[in-house]
Amino acid sequence: MHPPLHILTHGYCRETIEKLNNCHKDHPVAKFWGICNEQKWALDKCLREEKAIKRSANLVKARQEQERFKQRRAASESPNDQK
Repeated sequence: MHPPLHILTHGYCRETIEKLNNCHKDHPVAKFWGICNEQKWALDKCLREEKAIKRSANLVKARQEQERFKQRRAASESPNDQK
């Protein structure tokens, strides 16, 4: 099972999505007997790769936000310590 296949939300897998959609259009009945399985497996692999890329980017962004938060917190605590 895969998420909804919108090319706009899964730009990394655009070609693979198009191949699977074309296979489903070309073989409307045979798709149920596995004729499009290779395209589906390629899509699954592509979506896993896309998820790993997004996860890495989100981790970097989260660490930057944590560092920024720590700096702001330290800056806001400094005046309180002087009082």
